[in-house]
Amino acid sequence: MCKPESRSTAVRKFTWAEIEGSVGKTLSMTSVSKGGPAYTVIHGKVYDLSGDFLAWHPGSAVALSQLGKDASGAFEVFHSSAAYEVLGNYYVGDLAEGEVRKPNAFAEDVQELRAALDKMNIYESSLLYYSLKVLSNIAMMTASLAILFRYGNSPFAVILSGVIMAVFFQQSGWLAHDFLHHQVFKNRTLNTLSGYIIGNLWQGFSVTWWKVKHSTHHSTPNIHTEDPDISTMPILAWSEHALELFNDIPDDKLAHFMIENQNVLFFPILAFARLSWCWGSIKTVLPVAAKQLMIPDRALLIERITLALHWVWYLGAAFGATGSIGLALLWITVSQTVCGLLLAFVFVLNHVSDWICNVLGLLMFMGRFSKNGMPIFTVEESKDYGFYELQVVTGRDVKPTWFSDWFTGGLNYQIEHHMFPNIPRHNFHKVAPLVESLCRKHGVVYHRTGMLSGMSEVIGRLANVAQVARKKAAEKK
Repeated sequence: MCKPESRSTAVRKFTWAEIEGSVGKTLSMTSVSKGGPAYTVIHGKVYDLSGDFLAWHPGSAVALSQLGKDASGAFEVFHSSAAYEVLGNYYVGDLAEGEVRKPNAFAEDVQELRAALDKMNIYESSLLYYSLKVLSNIAMMTASLAILFRYGNSPFAVILSGVIMAVFFQQSGWLAHDFLHHQVFKNRTLNTLSGYIIGNLWQGFSVTWWKVKHSTHHSTPNIHTEDPDISTMPILAWSEHALELFNDIPDDKLAHFMIENQNVLFFPILAFARLSWCWGSIKTVLPVAAKQLMIPDRALLIERITLALHWVWYLGAAFGATGSIGLALLWITVSQTVCGLLLAFVFVLNHVSDWICNVLGLLMFMGRFSKNGMPIFTVEESKDYGFYELQVVTGRDVKPTWFSDWFTGGLNYQIEHHMFPNIPRHNFHKVAPLVESLCRKHGVVYHRTGMLSGMSEVIGRLANVAQVARKKAAEKK
């Protein structure tokens, strides 16, 4: 990929009012690219990301989440040192002397820890480990299809095959996640190509769709209106902030029913998660969205071909191996819904808990509850936290066992992953004690729980928000 052209903008001193004022209420790649300026701050230096930046940026629309903000932490965790040279092309000045924020002691210690981890070779992946992961996933897919083609006339065999395929999809999701976070190869192109195979071809999830959604979540975890992982209205509401969106919903009767009963409807809703993400992936590569996201022509062609091939082999197996349309639909239903449950179970587990509201007490009355009980912040409230603090207090680890490590794809170390997303999952057990010790030193809340108790916290959070929704609805009558 070619580097963008350099600019000759005059350097000046900036205030935060200027930086925040450069960002409009409605952000899109088109508005930022054609408008301007659009400032972000990295280590006290100001960069203008309008013009050609977003069309060039490999992370596409993810950069939108950092406009008008201090993007130092997000830049550190997502980019190699070589990116600083390219970033210089967009440098326009520095923060004014009185605008530079005080050093964050926690962030400074995180930088020291990052350097120590590098010396410990924690960022080095085991190609043997990932080779075995790839082979085990292929074995699951092969077993599922072998059962389907051999016993496709048996409803029991079709269900068994569908369940195995669902687990294959889930585990492929974690594997694609590792490659696309550049945990496996030093060469980023190899990681991305692997993502197209494991993500697009194997499981039908678009690489571009994933990068925009997931990386934005990493950049703005549990921030109301900014984190796409908690933007689930009118299906689920993770905080009182979300209940404010009822005013924007045309059919609010159905929305009220869903939210007021969400703790009961939760697991049936999760069953449709995979289908929703598959549809999101397809929409991403359709002409309108592809133009909005400025997906390069070559990448768009690869996206479309690999997604099409996924549905060819998947639907071909369903209807080619079974004895009837009914059995084919049974296999599709089982593989899609079971995978939806397996995937979404882990996603909501990692950021949802009710315990912190008991620890932080009155915060829930200040509107800071969370998608699972972990605090959800408004944009203004999030400014009180440094990037790394935000990653810790909005996440939650699940106690490691051989099963939780495998079932969650290493995301049971959610806090460590959010702080150091490029570290291979097989090394997180070495990092966790160091991160926990650092949090204890600085008084940053670090939460770890069991898998079942964690899910209990999730249901409790949903029930609490549902109760608030019912109370508000009753007050309006």
